Amino acid sequence: MDFLVLPDHPASDALGRCLPASPSRRTLRHPSGRPWITGHWSPDEAVAAEAGPRRALLLGTTPATPGTLARLLPGPGHLDGIGRRARPLPGSAFLLTAAEGDLRCRGDLAGVRLLHHARIAGVTVAGNLPQDLAALARAAAAAGLPAGAPGLGFLDEDAPALRLLVPFAPLPPALRPAWRAVSAVPPGHHLTLYANGRHSLARWWSPPEPDVPLERAAEHVGGALADAVAARARRAQRQAGADGTTGRGTLSAGLSGSTGATGLCFLTAREDVRLLTTSWTSRRPGDEDTRWSAHGAAALAAAERQRRRRAGQDTDEEPDGNRGKRKNKGKGKGETRGRSGDRRVSGAPEGPPPGTHLALPYADAPACYTPPTDARHGTPADPAGPLAVFREAARLAHRARLVAERGSRLHLVDAGADALFGHRPAALNSLARRDLRTAARRAWTAHHLCRWTARDTLRTLLGGRSYPRWLAGSAPRTSGRGRRAGGADWEAPPTLPPWAHPDAVATVRRLLREAADEAPEPFAPLRAQHEILRAVLHAAETVRGADALTAPHGVGHEAPFLDDAVVEAALALDLADRGRAGVHQPLLTRALRGVVPDGVLGRGTPAAPGPGARTGLRAHRDALAALCDDSPLAARGLIHPDVLRRHLTAPQPPDATLRALDATLATEYWLRAVAPAHPAAPAVPVPAVPVPRAAPAKGALSP
Repeated sequence: MDFLVLPDHPASDALGRCLPASPSRRTLRHPSGRPWITGHWSPDEAVAAEAGPRRALLLGTTPATPGTLARLLPGPGHLDGIGRRARPLPGSAFLLTAAEGDLRCRGDLAGVRLLHHARIAGVTVAGNLPQDLAALARAAAAAGLPAGAPGLGFLDEDAPALRLLVPFAPLPPALRPAWRAVSAVPPGHHLTLYANGRHSLARWWSPPEPDVPLERAAEHVGGALADAVAARARRAQRQAGADGTTGRGTLSAGLSGSTGATGLCFLTAREDVRLLTTSWTSRRPGDEDTRWSAHGAAALAAAERQRRRRAGQDTDEEPDGNRGKRKNKGKGKGETRGRSGDRRVSGAPEGPPPGTHLALPYADAPACYTPPTDARHGTPADPAGPLAVFREAARLAHRARLVAERGSRLHLVDAGADALFGHRPAALNSLARRDLRTAARRAWTAHHLCRWTARDTLRTLLGGRSYPRWLAGSAPRTSGRGRRAGGADWEAPPTLPPWAHPDAVATVRRLLREAADEAPEPFAPLRAQHEILRAVLHAAETVRGADALTAPHGVGHEAPFLDDAVVEAALALDLADRGRAGVHQPLLTRALRGVVPDGVLGRGTPAAPGPGARTGLRAHRDALAALCDDSPLAARGLIHPDVLRRHLTAPQPPDATLRALDATLATEYWLRAVAPAHPAAPAVPVPAVPVPRAAPAKGALSP
């Protein structure tokens, strides 16, 4: 899916003519006839409605119908009112609205649906893909339209340095696109485009007060998660209808054995769709992930057989799909009937039998760090930026091909579950402001278990510096030298790898200080909630990258845990209930009680990662080390290639080195895929993307 939103302005006609011709391009127009929304999307991910002069379009995954959406348009509040009425809609979708000449563009809280904007030919244009805005800017300049900001549409030479940070860049620099003069709309904010070509940016969401007790919060999370899965089931059913069939669609889901992944599978099994579960299996004796995945698959199959018996259905079609198909009585020529009697056209993909589990042996899949065979067409890259899932890119594509062959076009992942429900050390700081005794007791436990120093423990518990001060103070530590900080602050302290060039260190320090000078507000006033949202934003980045990677195979990635309602319900949990001794993810475990059998739900902390990363690195070390010979990162003065080569060929690199290699290799391959076709513009200072300090007054215009 890609789209651009243009204002009802004379310049939009000229910009529309700059777009590449495409027979699959869809365009919705303003009453004037000028283009409003133009791009590519499938029927199953679009819901449009009109009510008088007001119009709206949902793009993404939603159970809403045109009638549902149309009922939200009338009423008080102009565009703000439409947005408020649309907030309860489950799923994950962009909301694009128009009323009385003004346009409103809104994504989601997590950033799976991340918006961008740029000022092109004198007007503000919005879109979901930054590279599309950059391409439009270059095309507009080539057509002789008014020039925008210096370097507009070219690669931002500073952005790759931020991508080298481990574990990731802090906010707001993390939102900085890789393209000059293209800006991201911070999650929780909306963008308004006016007919005069100007725009405004304002916050539409604030985090809830974390005061909901565990039992009630679990009810809210369970209900929101069930609605999120149901939205994916509804979209799968729409896909089935678009494919020439009716009724049941097919959803695939990862069954890793984690609490989140297992919960998604059991929730999906309750929907009227065909479920295909997948898991990676290891030949290592006693592998915990393999054992728990098999345990979950067996429980799912048993639950499906029991459900069918209660429904009075015959059971000669075994859940594993190895028995003969059930006989269809009374079917007409050229058609069959599924389990629920839905009509199916001959030749249409039947999808997997109910309860099918697909075990994927690691030995039969590409190894981690599998390099591309074709630097121009085979590179696992998302033009929007380096892949956060680079290490597993080849495996994700391999799995996508397999589930697509079995009829799945949507694959559910548990991204965001650990961010929302796992233990977050920053919660101790927020809890100390409400219950110092409980927070101190838990900090003392963490002090011993995590081997924090006394200084780190006190800073975690009682630290009170503002977010801009923390951001400015994090800059000097980006060289990665010196004592490794323990404890927690607003975010994980960013560091650069040992192969980073001094110029990269200087660039990152400058960018972080410039961002701090803008005095950005955190995503939430409480460190606990801000740090959760930062982790959620990173999870959303992995989903966007995985989706771009597998889209060519016809499979999209969906993350129900990152839906707005689930995020809000998790943030509302009372801080004292966020961590409980001896219970892994207590809120999620309680929310899934009664959905997932206790024997499957009882897993504690997942097993440590296996040796797959090191094995893949050893298998491809020669090809990866050869990157150092003509590295675009080295050509830009960002890395020491000889130091990187030494770490790539090390016999047993530590986990910290592997994490740093992931970021560096992802950026290296991305530059190789994108940079040759897009040379950098002359260097000009570009301000960091700020998180607005306050919502501007209604109707305020930006220059």
